[in-house]
Amino acid sequence: MRKIIPEIKWRGLIINTTNGISDIFKRKVSLYSGFDPTSSSLHIGNLISIILSIHFKNYGHNVFFLLGTSTSLIGDPSGKKGERSLMKKHDIFLYSRKIRKQLFKFSKQFKIPILNNNWNKKLKFLEFSRNIGKCFDINYMLNKDSVKKRRLSLSFTEFTYQLLQAYDFYYLYKNQKCVLQIGGSDQWGNITCGIELIKKKQKTKVHGLTHNLLTKSDGTKFGKTENGDNIWLDPKLTSPYKFYQFWMNISDVQAKKLIKIFTFYNKRSIYKIITLHDRAPFLRILQRKIAKATTILVHSKKTFTDIYNINQILFNQKRKNMNTFLRKKDFLLFQKYLPCKKILLNSTTFNFKILDLLILDNFICKSKTEVLRKIKFNSLLLNMNTFFSDYVITKKDLIYNHFILIKKGKKNFYILYFQY
Repeated sequence: MRKIIPEIKWRGLIINTTNGISDIFKRKVSLYSGFDPTSSSLHIGNLISIILSIHFKNYGHNVFFLLGTSTSLIGDPSGKKGERSLMKKHDIFLYSRKIRKQLFKFSKQFKIPILNNNWNKKLKFLEFSRNIGKCFDINYMLNKDSVKKRRLSLSFTEFTYQLLQAYDFYYLYKNQKCVLQIGGSDQWGNITCGIELIKKKQKTKVHGLTHNLLTKSDGTKFGKTENGDNIWLDPKLTSPYKFYQFWMNISDVQAKKLIKIFTFYNKRSIYKIITLHDRAPFLRILQRKIAKATTILVHSKKTFTDIYNINQILFNQKRKNMNTFLRKKDFLLFQKYLPCKKILLNSTTFNFKILDLLILDNFICKSKTEVLRKIKFNSLLLNMNTFFSDYVITKKDLIYNHFILIKKGKKNFYILYFQY
């Protein structure tokens, strides 16, 4: 069990730990990782905490997911430049149900219980101030990074967040025997606050461990697409196909780091994969391994197989005429995973100017200027064929009487579905 620390360290999953943390792993321990439902979905940054939790579980430890519904009513100031707007209770409870559903997939597969910190709702202000607030002097709280960076713009509400998260650790220590909290590096201040509270209330030492936040090689936040959309675990917010393609498009430098973090391959296997990749980088072996592992983990093996089959079809350079090799069931698969726009036809007349169609509801392009520029450089394809800007789409362009496939750039595909 003690080998867990060297294991997650070589994977790059540790940035901060308390002193003496290795000693507690001489035996089975209980630990937890928290997730505040401040949005409707978790993202790939949260996935690191989930994977880290799974590593501990695989090494035989008792692991809990904590859904921070109550603490979300206050809001964590960590990493925020300005005052966080209080969320509506209705939204928090809605988000809590959605994120619980996401966590349940991992909970069921890896036997990790999900807890909810509703115990905070039972706290009374005067009692909390006497029993918990008394354990911290004001200088200790002011020296937390989340407070120092916002000292002039931090409300009392956000200031108390560290105490509430500390109470979570204290409660889980007493009721679940948790002696370790894990989380992202931005949570270090909150975690140490809990350690301090347990030390003063229970006269014992507990521990904390944080992992790096997901960042690019230049230190900027990593995990967003080119248009700024985050990579969510919810398939309605980030389609499984888009999720898979995100990993396929990361750089070789990023892939060599992220394969250790986002997969469960052992050290020998990972170094072998890196060696094979370096021999033929154009095959993108690293990216394929990460994309496959994360897609199966977050979505399912069937979803990965579907996406793999779609890529085999769309990126086959030998197939130029879509009508000759695509089956109807292929388009049904495309409809499921690719961005798809349904167009209702109200008359028997069928002709659409390509310029009008490509900017319809900003689905493919945002303006005619963008369309004209991309047509000029052959960056837009209609059923994998080039076309002129005055092209008019008729029924002869429809595949199986309903479908048109648009390729934008090198990697983006869209389906237009014409319904009579």
